[in-house]
Amino acid sequence: MASDKKIQTNFSDYVEGYIVGYFQCSNQNLRSYCIILKNESDSIYSFTLPENIILAKTLKSGHDVYTGGPFFFPDSLRNKLLIKFKYRISTDSESIKCPLPYNTLGPTFSWKNWNQAIIKNVIKLF
Repeated sequence: MASDKKIQTNFSDYVEGYIVGYFQCSNQNLRSYCIILKNESDSIYSFTLPENIILAKTLKSGHDVYTGGPFFFPDSLRNKLLIKFKYRISTDSESIKCPLPYNTLGPTFSWKNWNQAIIKNVIKLF
């Protein structure tokens, strides 16, 4: 996923971001959520978002098999699922390896602009 990870041990100050999508690893039952920071300074995905923030039972399992990427929410929800939280980029040893097989006939999702992150102190703003 993002190849040039910066090693970061301190959490950020509070930031706000929109939950824009999600995916589930093929080899595990873990769900990750995709978040774009409100100021668009970073795009992250995290396996540490508390499940009570979104009703996970209403979400599809898996990932987008056509692109190898996440399921993105419709445009009507894109700027609605706002949260406030602290985060830091995951170290290599903390990163969850998550293979996402895809159909090779179409374009694949580019993970290069997305960083795996650990988030904490989440406040739901929607």
